[in-house]
Amino acid sequence: MNLLLAILGIGFLIFVHELGHFLAAKFVGVRVETFAVGFQPTIFGWKARLLAFKYGETEYVIGLIPLGGYVQMAGEEVGQERTDSDDEFHRKPIPGRLLILVAGATMNLIFGFLLFIFAFTVGVKQQAPVVGSATQQGPAWTAGIRSGDLIKKVNGESWSDYSNVATAIALAGSKPVTLTIDRQNQLREISIDPQWDPVAGRFRIGIVPAISDKIGMVQPDSLAAGVGLQVGDRLRGVRLAIPSQNTVAVTADGLSADRTLMGLWNLRNTTAAGKLSLDILRGDESLVATIDLAPPATSRSDSGSTARRGIGVVPRSRTVMAIQPGCAAEKSFRLGDELVSMRLPDDHKSQAIEILDLLTIGELVGDSDVEMILTSSDGTETRVQSESMRNWIGEELIIGSGIRTVIQTSPAAQALGIDVGSEILSIGNRLVGDSDYIDEDIQSTTPIRWIDASGEARQVTHEGDPISLGLVLGTPARVGRSLYGSPAQIAGIPAGAIIDEINGVRIDRWNDLVGAIHGADDNSTDEEVQIQFTDRAGQSQQLAVTPRVLLEPLGIGMSARQFTEKHSIQEAVVQGGRQSWIWGGRIFLTLKALFAGDVHGKNLNGPVGIIDLGRKVSEVGIGNLLFLLALISINLGVFNLLPFPILDGGHIFFLLIEGIRGRPVPERIQHSVHMVAFFLLISLALFVTYNDLMRLR
Repeated sequence: MNLLLAILGIGFLIFVHELGHFLAAKFVGVRVETFAVGFQPTIFGWKARLLAFKYGETEYVIGLIPLGGYVQMAGEEVGQERTDSDDEFHRKPIPGRLLILVAGATMNLIFGFLLFIFAFTVGVKQQAPVVGSATQQGPAWTAGIRSGDLIKKVNGESWSDYSNVATAIALAGSKPVTLTIDRQNQLREISIDPQWDPVAGRFRIGIVPAISDKIGMVQPDSLAAGVGLQVGDRLRGVRLAIPSQNTVAVTADGLSADRTLMGLWNLRNTTAAGKLSLDILRGDESLVATIDLAPPATSRSDSGSTARRGIGVVPRSRTVMAIQPGCAAEKSFRLGDELVSMRLPDDHKSQAIEILDLLTIGELVGDSDVEMILTSSDGTETRVQSESMRNWIGEELIIGSGIRTVIQTSPAAQALGIDVGSEILSIGNRLVGDSDYIDEDIQSTTPIRWIDASGEARQVTHEGDPISLGLVLGTPARVGRSLYGSPAQIAGIPAGAIIDEINGVRIDRWNDLVGAIHGADDNSTDEEVQIQFTDRAGQSQQLAVTPRVLLEPLGIGMSARQFTEKHSIQEAVVQGGRQSWIWGGRIFLTLKALFAGDVHGKNLNGPVGIIDLGRKVSEVGIGNLLFLLALISINLGVFNLLPFPILDGGHIFFLLIEGIRGRPVPERIQHSVHMVAFFLLISLALFVTYNDLMRLR
């Protein structure tokens, strides 16, 4: 039904365009031979039409395919048989012909304006211009944009919905974009340098719109449904308890909905068993829904296919990979810091860190907000509140697997004692951990610090001529954590262990481990894998572990952060005019961006893509479908006036030349130009249709 509405709606816009030509032709006195609604392809000699009749001089046709229409006027086309009758198109004065040519686009512009009015009277669901998240180390993140920021203006122009914000940013191309944002009721301007995204085919700043804190979907027979979660419940916080480990971990207070959801998935993925509690607001009532986590009883999905299984190990992640410029965490940490232990101020016993996340913080302090002391690999101690760490991790402070283990060395590095397996800590004043290759010239008197393969900290100061270390660094298959309740934890694979072999296959990097496990158990649900690893004491061990499915989906989805823009008829008229002007002008901005290379042609939609978009929009609401049809109608109107042959604007251009020179452009020239334009349009149609089909995959 939604697809049919989209097809009929878009087809009607083309009909409105042709109706403009038809009415103007009748007004001027041009004979209309055919006025068709929809297309009527000939199939085995039969014209596919639902209805056809002749009234007066015109045949009226309703084609079988309800998409568009056409008007065939006497003496209109170059090369068409002409009798020089006064009711033929070419015999009319230039103003009359000009009126006929502009009438189609004018009808689209008027109709688009009216549709905008109707849309805003009914109500259009808009996405709030709030940042859900900024891509880590992307342009917006580097400039200081954070989750929950409300975008008020783009380059000084005010917008109230995310669609216009995203379009304004895209059309800015490579030029810096200034966002005026509201963060905690304080306005600030942030300038961002967009980066080219080859996949998207345009410049982007790396933000996505925010979700709401409202649950929009609860899958039947899921874990969420089993504990009574309902559509409309609001997610306020998350708590994970592993009673047998005496561990409690929580998300930070006051996070945006996106950050809270990210905390939910992060805590969910830190264990295979435990109790996951969701703080819910249902109306005015506060509730706690507790889900008992455990590996699923079966490794098969409802469709019967074998689900992806694992042994339940995750890599070491304790290196500061990125710090958002200007944030509070910048005062406490440095890029490349490796955080090796943590303790409370009144406790001399430290807790080793293999993974720094919400669960690790919870293992030390539970759900309290207290001061912690974190120690880096160079002995530096940092005092920080546990609630601050919960808040920073994942957005302001990015913790990852440091790329500092030597997997390929050089004679110059070996002469200093740096062998394969060493972990480079620093070169001079620069901490190592975010690059996979060290090839810069090392000057004389530069200190180099590393940990050798036996775990001993070493340092040497290079003396003499500059040398190139030529080190290739990587991330070995070092276990940061064996998920509680997983096969690895039950078998006894400890944190800090380095996995050397899987079923006799050498493992050099973490990705090798993942591939080896999945490759080993793809054809069996109970096949053991032999794992050989080296523990932190340097002892080699071998265990047999049976991979299995570890995490069952919770079965919830969050709603988009939306609002309904609805106006009185007077306000809708004003807004309709504003939207018509904005979207009409953006056609020229889009063409400029395409020719300048700021936007790739892959972003263009063809008929298939437009119909699919219409189908999706109609599912949102009738107001949104009317808004989309209004936008398309405005686009049709403006696009058809462009001075391109075959289009109305091309015919208008030839008319203007005829008016200037006093006689028509020779038919031979017009015919040649139209043929070239026809092939160009066909090529464009094939290109955009290919784009549409690729997006539908």
